[in-house]
Amino acid sequence: MDKEGVNQEQAVKLEHLVHKAQRCIALRFPYDAALVQAAKQAGARWSNTHRCWWTPNGPEHLQAIFAAFKGKAWVDMNGLRNKADAVPTIPKAPLPPAQRATTGKKPTPIVQRPQRKEPKAVPLPAEHENALAAMRKKLEIARYSPNTIDTYLNATKQFFLRFAAKHPTDIRTEDIETYQHELARAGKSNSYLNQVVNAVRYYYKDVLGDAYRVQFIERPRKEKKLPSVLSEQEVASLLKSPTNLKHRCMLMLIYSAGLRMGELLRLDVADIDRDRRQVLIRGGKGKKDRVSLLSTKLLHMLDAYLSEYRPKQHLFEGQTGGRYSEASVQAVFHAAKEKAGIAKPATVHTLRHSFATHLLEKGTDLRYIQTLLGHSSSKTTEIYTHVSTKALGKIRSPLDDLDL
Repeated sequence: MDKEGVNQEQAVKLEHLVHKAQRCIALRFPYDAALVQAAKQAGARWSNTHRCWWTPNGPEHLQAIFAAFKGKAWVDMNGLRNKADAVPTIPKAPLPPAQRATTGKKPTPIVQRPQRKEPKAVPLPAEHENALAAMRKKLEIARYSPNTIDTYLNATKQFFLRFAAKHPTDIRTEDIETYQHELARAGKSNSYLNQVVNAVRYYYKDVLGDAYRVQFIERPRKEKKLPSVLSEQEVASLLKSPTNLKHRCMLMLIYSAGLRMGELLRLDVADIDRDRRQVLIRGGKGKKDRVSLLSTKLLHMLDAYLSEYRPKQHLFEGQTGGRYSEASVQAVFHAAKEKAGIAKPATVHTLRHSFATHLLEKGTDLRYIQTLLGHSSSKTTEIYTHVSTKALGKIRSPLDDLDL
């Protein structure tokens, strides 16, 4: 409980967010059906790109947020505060009498600091909008995934906004390099810089057929980051945490078969091969099909899940049917991680990394692990040799030989 007697687990954190070139308010909170309903009541929408709920920035939207979450959750304004801002106040919902008696304090008002005024997003000229429409058509014909299409279009839109006064065909190679330099100096990640390169190259090379314009633009140097991996004890603790049968089956299946989140959500009931103890993954990364492992222990739990929930088509469906959402899986994972007391950084994808590393440590040939993960190149799979403790654990530190 915080000093005002409000459960911190029921907190909604507000933050600044730039979404689709507009200044917005991000709403972040652990998954809870009541809080999701309140967010929708406040007019918030879900962003797959930023993995949060958001509303446009403005006093009326902020008022709607407080009204929707009144009596349901504590609204944390720290992410919106700025010393230069004025400080009007919005009264907080009074505590219930029983809670007031427990804390012995009167409810204090929530301080609202208005947002700094940002310039309004400049609308794209018609020729830029037409260029984006042509790019979307080309990407859809090539059967790129919806996430990749959105990523490419958003990156290209930001690029066009930088040169709004120029027709796309008048933007030169030097302009592209200038934009890259500005992003690098602004501290943008290598991942984002690569997205920009991929998107701009695709537009000029594949949409306009002008490969020469983007032939010599630089890519950022590759970062050699090691994947985050949980120990077997941490995985066991995390998988035991969910009390909901569906939630537990989802996390166990990701670890059992080394799935990506999208692969999990695309599974149909028919993709579980009970006799061969396998999972059929259709249309994985790169539009490739493959099979992976299905634990016997998990199969018994899936039987109980299918008997109780009776999904119609997709293995994991939402409350109103259709595929389960990525946001919900992330929320399930983080709730389980917190309950298990795991402090190290980890995401749903960490279970896939842990699957590969644990197989390697048990002596599984790297080529088989590559096949199970669906990697095109063995070099991608070899990264797990750097995080495996199998060989490293046999090396003795020189410090242990010193007489201290």
